Amino acid sequence: MAKEMIDIGLDAGEDLSVVGGDFMCVESTAQHQRQLVLNNKGDFKQNPTICVGAFDYMNDENYQELMRAISIEFTRDRMDVQSVVLSQAGIVNSDAIYI
Repeated sequence: MAKEMIDIGLDAGEDLSVVGGDFMCVESTAQHQRQLVLNNKGDFKQNPTICVGAFDYMNDENYQELMRAISIEFTRDRMDVQSVVLSQAGIVNSDAIYI
């Protein structure tokens, strides 16, 4: 059974989502996945070994390595990863949920 991951929400600009002076708490699985994929190792000082740093793979023609790195990071974050694929449009699609 999937766990609902609740966290402080981020807006489209990756800033804290504040409404009426209060932080917004939202289901944040997609938000966590985005942060794990886009941030580089060392960006989170409390755990410097997490994250993928997807932009480092931009000039790499072996996209399988990027998909593998994403799958490993999602698994390390305690997600059940069914698939991670790159679409023809260059969008990473994942089927991963917290367990």
